[in-house]
Amino acid sequence: MTNPDLVARRVAAETKQASILNSFKFTLKGQPITANQIDDKLEKSVDLNERKAVWEASKESGPALKPNLVVLRDLRNGVAKEMKYPDYFALEVAAYGMTTDEMLTMLDNWMATLRPLYLQLHTWAKYKLAEKFHQPVPKKIAAHWINNRWAQEWPGLVEAANIDKYFEGRKPEWIIKTAEQFYTGLGFPSLPQSFWEKSDLYPVPPDSKRKKNTHASCSHIDLENDIRSLQSIEPNARWFFTAHHELGHGHYFMAYSRPEVPYLLRLGAAPGFHEGVGELISLASSQVPYLQSRGVLPLEFDADKTAFLLDDPLARSIPFIYFSCGVMPHWEADIYAHNLPADQWNARWWKYVSDFQGIEPPSPRGEEFCDAATKTHINDNPAYYYNYAFATVFKFQLHDYIARKILHQPPQSCNYADNKEVGAWLNNILKKGGTEDWRKVLKEATGEDISTRAMMDYFKPLMSWLEEQNKGRQIGWE
Repeated sequence: MTNPDLVARRVAAETKQASILNSFKFTLKGQPITANQIDDKLEKSVDLNERKAVWEASKESGPALKPNLVVLRDLRNGVAKEMKYPDYFALEVAAYGMTTDEMLTMLDNWMATLRPLYLQLHTWAKYKLAEKFHQPVPKKIAAHWINNRWAQEWPGLVEAANIDKYFEGRKPEWIIKTAEQFYTGLGFPSLPQSFWEKSDLYPVPPDSKRKKNTHASCSHIDLENDIRSLQSIEPNARWFFTAHHELGHGHYFMAYSRPEVPYLLRLGAAPGFHEGVGELISLASSQVPYLQSRGVLPLEFDADKTAFLLDDPLARSIPFIYFSCGVMPHWEADIYAHNLPADQWNARWWKYVSDFQGIEPPSPRGEEFCDAATKTHINDNPAYYYNYAFATVFKFQLHDYIARKILHQPPQSCNYADNKEVGAWLNNILKKGGTEDWRKVLKEATGEDISTRAMMDYFKPLMSWLEEQNKGRQIGWE
């Protein structure tokens, strides 16, 4: 990199964007509302007028973020060109040893193999939502019907799988300490004391002068033992799973922070490995036998297996694939690789939401809005989101191997807790850091190349159930 002026301008613009993003004050009917409160209202409200107002409030930050995002697009591309890459998206996917076209093709292939399951889920969900809100069944699902600001996950549709009540009376501190016990139980060393002293783990009040990004993250400050996490933990199932996920990053950092791994290779074998390990543990922490072993669910808890199997893809997996393989990477490839004009950004965003997800906005969204920019990663972690798609596919491959080959338990209902063999197998992946090609690491660990095979197997029982439920219904939205 030989252009210090370009770097300085990018750093200044990145800092400005982070400041706008993290200090933005959402309002609802003129009153301040936090991101957590927006999520809470979308989770609980059954009033469609209120939901529409809350959903629209969640998009208020877009117009404020767009002008500097346009500047950043050009600066990021400029930095990539200085590094001999055609654009910023190409620079980022190079971490996989792939071109932009190769990455998008892989993502498109994953969506194609999972599409029959997605169409069945989409059909079941829109009938369920229409019943919930006393509305006619639509072709596409209105965005404000879904309990997530971007419809990237569809939680809350399966009441029998809602376990939030079992967290009532728990303290946020218990959530994070239980997550840490998961790892030490597998044989991983404890996080350093500095983690607990320097992390920011709990929400700030809505009226606080101090602002923070509410998106959970974990950072490796010095590539040694200074590991910190940013969270806003509250006692509910979502934060229980999130805390387990984030500490996965922390223990990954620790595993490869050893003399045998050079500093430049203290990272995941591919960027998606880090997210995949976090997602793997999030999946493991949602299994009923594990929740029983931690005292969250009573031992006599009689799980509705279909409900839990249905809740997992809705809340964490299948709709997410179409957001993380489809909407996000295709939109970012358009703005970085193809220089999509800024006056077409919102139209292109909603085209992809419609085409890939079968979702539509509750009211027209013109170019005065920039709804893509309301997603944190568009601003502060660009051309990255396909890593979450990779992580989702990857986690099911790891989970399938652990459940079938080590635990000898069904992948849909198993318990990793205190199993040192699981910990040793997992640590063998983590400790390598970036010293080996990701394809080799995956093949040696599981015997497979990257594929959706394990995902499709995991949800086979669900697919049969959905096909039965959807008999006589028009599948999809075309």
